[in-house]
Formats: sequence, structure tokens, C-alpha cells
Amino acid sequence: MEKTVHPSGISGKPTNWQNHYLKCEEIKSELVFYTKDLRFLQQLLDRYFNEMVKNEPLDEIRESLMRFQDICYNCDRLMKRVKDQQSNLINLMKSTSDQGHDTLLKEQMNIENRSTLLNKNFKIVKKEMFTIADHVLETKKVNENPTYST
Repeated sequence: MEKTVHPSGISGKPTNWQNHYLKCEEIKSELVFYTKDLRFLQQLLDRYFNEMVKNEPLDEIRESLMRFQDICYNCDRLMKRVKDQQSNLINLMKSTSDQGHDTLLKEQMNIENRSTLLNKNFKIVKKEMFTIADHVLETKKVNENPTYST
């Protein structure tokens, strides 16, 4: 893939489309990692859901589950946007057309911003899920062994 530089960027600086493509690759790699972690968290939920609803406040569980579902949806949606952006960047680098440069740059910034926000929200949700699971396991341990003390 060759470096393609166009002077029509939003900031007025030359644009290296290959760098944007590589940034998309980094984001895509992060999203694959998040997807694997989300699958693990889903398995954790599946395994301990009944105990969670018995031992945890239902409103908190519902809110955590809603945030979890939002993260799953946003991760999938962002992955599609990144793939579409990469396809558009490849088409732009192959052609000599100057159409859509600003649109591609805006989408690139939007993807990078959404990736940052997803990362932040993912960490929050992951921590919540582990906290709930930990509490469930501690409660289960105490219930199985009444002489256990922390």
C-alpha cells in the first residue's frame, strides 16, 4: 500500500491516508480484544445470573446488564464502521478522486472518539461485572461454609 498525501485535509495539513488506515487497524485489534472479553463476561453472567438476582439489588443488576448490552452493541457497531472506513480509505488511496476527503477525515475522527469512549465505558462495565461476580462468589462461599470468616 503506498502512502497517499492530499493537501485537502480539514486542518489544512497534508493527509497521510495510510496512517489513518493503520489507526483503523489498531482500533480493530482493540475491538477484537474487547469482543473476547465481552464473551467471557457473558459466560460469567450466564453462570452466575441466578445467584446475582438472589443476592444483589435488582435495580443495580438491571443497570449493569443494560450497560453491558450497550457495550456489546457499540463494540459490534464500531467494528462495522471501522471496516467500512478501511474500505473507503483503500478506495481513496487507489483512486485519484478528491471527493469525500473531508467526509473520510470526519468519520476517522468520529471513529477514534468513539473508540476512546468505548474503552472508558468497557473498563467501567468490566469492573462492575467482576465486582458483582466477586460478591456472588463470596456470598456463595459463606453460605456453603458457615464457619468461614473474612
